Amino acid sequence: MTLEDAPAASVRRGRGRPRGATSAVVREVRALGLHHVAFLRACLLGMDARDAFERYVAFGETSTDLRHVQACRRDWTARLLAAARRLDATLPDGQRLTRELALLHGPHDDARLAALPSLDDWIASQGLDPEMWGEAELLAEYRAAHGLADAADDDVRPGPDPVRARVQALNVVAQRVAAAPRPDDGLEAWFAAPVARRLRQAGLGTVAALLAFVNVHGFRWHGRVAGIGAQRGARIVAWLAAQAEALGLPLREGLDEPRSRRQLRLGAREVLRAPSAGIVPLERLVLPAALLGRDGVFRSPGPNTLDARDDLQAVTRWLSRYGERPATLRSYRKEVERFVLWCAGVSGKPVSSVSALDCQAYRAFLQRVPAPWINALPVERDDPAWRPFRGQLTPSSQKQALVVVQAMFEGLRDAGYLLANPMRAVMKSFALPTSRIAIERSFTEAEWSHVQACVDEVGDAPARGRLRCVLALLVSSGVRLDELGKARRGDLRLETLPGLPPTWVLSVTGKRSKTRDVPLADAVVDLLDAHALDATGAASPPMPDWPLVFALRASVPQWRLVDGQPIAVPSSGAGGALSSAGIAGLLKRFFIRVASSAERAGLSSARLRAASTHWTRHTFARQALVDGAPLEVVSELLGHASLDTTSIYAKQELARKIATVRGLRHSS
Repeated sequence: MTLEDAPAASVRRGRGRPRGATSAVVREVRALGLHHVAFLRACLLGMDARDAFERYVAFGETSTDLRHVQACRRDWTARLLAAARRLDATLPDGQRLTRELALLHGPHDDARLAALPSLDDWIASQGLDPEMWGEAELLAEYRAAHGLADAADDDVRPGPDPVRARVQALNVVAQRVAAAPRPDDGLEAWFAAPVARRLRQAGLGTVAALLAFVNVHGFRWHGRVAGIGAQRGARIVAWLAAQAEALGLPLREGLDEPRSRRQLRLGAREVLRAPSAGIVPLERLVLPAALLGRDGVFRSPGPNTLDARDDLQAVTRWLSRYGERPATLRSYRKEVERFVLWCAGVSGKPVSSVSALDCQAYRAFLQRVPAPWINALPVERDDPAWRPFRGQLTPSSQKQALVVVQAMFEGLRDAGYLLANPMRAVMKSFALPTSRIAIERSFTEAEWSHVQACVDEVGDAPARGRLRCVLALLVSSGVRLDELGKARRGDLRLETLPGLPPTWVLSVTGKRSKTRDVPLADAVVDLLDAHALDATGAASPPMPDWPLVFALRASVPQWRLVDGQPIAVPSSGAGGALSSAGIAGLLKRFFIRVASSAERAGLSSARLRAASTHWTRHTFARQALVDGAPLEVVSELLGHASLDTTSIYAKQELARKIATVRGLRHSS
């Protein structure tokens, strides 16, 4: 059996593009790579040609159709032999490849081999479990079963085991002529031109740079490179994995699945390195006795309601109070973690011994964070490269950091753990600029008319109804995105008050768990009813637990533990609630579509492309004040804690009126 006669199922060549055809990722290079040799070797050893193709080279090809596989095998065999002949002509007599070439291109001297089953077919016919055997063991059993195992390992002559002889010949030739990538090779040498161009636009110019980028960003690395989706990303990772040994650069484990799924597969255990000192996440931090604060300067001598024996325990237990508010917990943990690490690594004091002067020093630290504390690339918390900062902080971020630390000290003092709050004195002299509402991020009347016109162009009727319902609800009520995602039909009631027509009122829970009532127009409630009918098909009255915004189809499955086993379960099926993130994504995609036709309507496509869900809230506030709504009423509808916040909209509208009037007078 020659290299070209490896077992393969017969196939009738059809017309048209092969099934499964995709755009090329790896370019077709002049010299064959080690992965091509692995494919040819597997064919010689009896593996089904298509299975071998999918295992070793499919990441670089445009189709896995069998006719394409067979054409590739013939082409690569011819190219390998041609390269070996060219090399053989330049070698001295003692190093010639004559014997290997004869074995690989020799006559078909064993017709029986051509009729042998493929390795996978034989394994299945014998009822063997591939997971219980090594590949070498399975091949040995296959050869023994078919009388192919009599030749010695170093025997390269055709004889009782011609397959082994030809495989060894292939290995010798491959070592001499197969090309292997080098770390400093440009990506154009190995990847298709469109792929290499996309990678270069992301700042990746060499194979080593690409591999490092993939290692840092993990499973979803492709999301950071425009034009490289999940399928191309997986094929690029497969190519890197095949070349890792030749490159001498390790490829990070777990790149073929998200970390959450990997943890579930390993029994849902958190895989973290051993706790240590230094710049490490809070959950891995181990402090020496001198920094635990058991005898801290400001420690209260009496008991504390946190039942904490040291500073680290007190801090983590204070953070646990926000367990039901995940977003707040993440924000607070980040700032507290930074402060605790600074206390241990810079000030050399336990948290309970920090003074007002130390807090001022921490403020200076935040204004210019040292480089060893920063890693601009996102890495997992168990990665040694993890750092608490991603870059220098803006003034508003510095202020937020100190506000959180002050809240922590205040909480520890209220719990009876500390006697004083040293950060309070620092905040009195804090002079960083206050935050402001970017009220210019709202729709003008012309822009809103264009948005509504684009809604009418949505082809799918249920999707069009849901989109119209969401936009009308947001722009007529000013509710926040999170409030809309949590609201249920049971929160909507019909109020009948003296002197007023019956009005629908929606109760929403906003920031600081504060509940407020927001009146809705009858037309908006009609849209809600129509959307609910599209999503559920139920003509009966709405159920109290129904969401206001439904998912119209099942979401992407998420991994959950069900009876101790990892199962892919949709986070919501058709007729379930559309989450806040889902609503935000829905509107963001729609606003991008709106922006694509903005220029034809005489509008700025850049502005509309930047639009988000929060623009509807600003639009509601601005328009309400233009229509003469009292400032205090608008403030209550928006759920602002202070009239000062709402007055920003009023001042902006006054400025527009003044500018308009002055312009009219100037023109006259």
